[in-house]
Amino acid sequence: MYERKHWQATGLRALVAAMALTVAAPLLAQDATPAKAKDEPKNEPKNEPMSYDKARRTAEASLRLHPGTDSQYDYRPLWAGNADLDGDGRPEIIYLYTATQTGSATQLNELVVMTPLAEGDARGQTASPGKSAYDDETYALIRASGYADDAAVHIPGEMEAITMEGDRIRVTFNSTRNSKLCVRGKVACPPEGQHAWVYRWTPGKLTRAE
Repeated sequence: MYERKHWQATGLRALVAAMALTVAAPLLAQDATPAKAKDEPKNEPKNEPMSYDKARRTAEASLRLHPGTDSQYDYRPLWAGNADLDGDGRPEIIYLYTATQTGSATQLNELVVMTPLAEGDARGQTASPGKSAYDDETYALIRASGYADDAAVHIPGEMEAITMEGDRIRVTFNSTRNSKLCVRGKVACPPEGQHAWVYRWTPGKLTRAE
């Protein structure tokens, strides 16, 4: 039976500031573990709860894959949580991320579902091992976390709360005029005010349920 989970997004900006921690140290602090074992996916045991810190650090590892540019950089999670969306006894990770941006582009505000890595999963492998020390380290972190991004969708307003039940994710957010989270004229934006949109997750896809 699915367990209903709810997190309230209170003081997101203060939370982001408090999360200015490095992701590398906690995930790679496994000096007593043989080198080969370090690269194996560390999936959470079935039916075991996952901590907020684990979910956040896992999201941070994945966000290292986004290349920074002069106009878009500092990718970071605003919120992270987990729930067993498919009922297989292992939690999926759900997180919302943004980045520092300049110019008139729509502000990133992406809801992402992460799923456990399978043995030999391509999502945990760099295309050119040894070519880039940064890429090698990033994929080592992803393999150590045991998770990788599976599906994502843009949320066109400032998130207030997220509720998960079964394979459904309910996002409550506020849409405001002139917000860069939804640049009117470039994309279809919801009316101003509070909205609660429900998304259904299936492997590789997040679909809004009308």
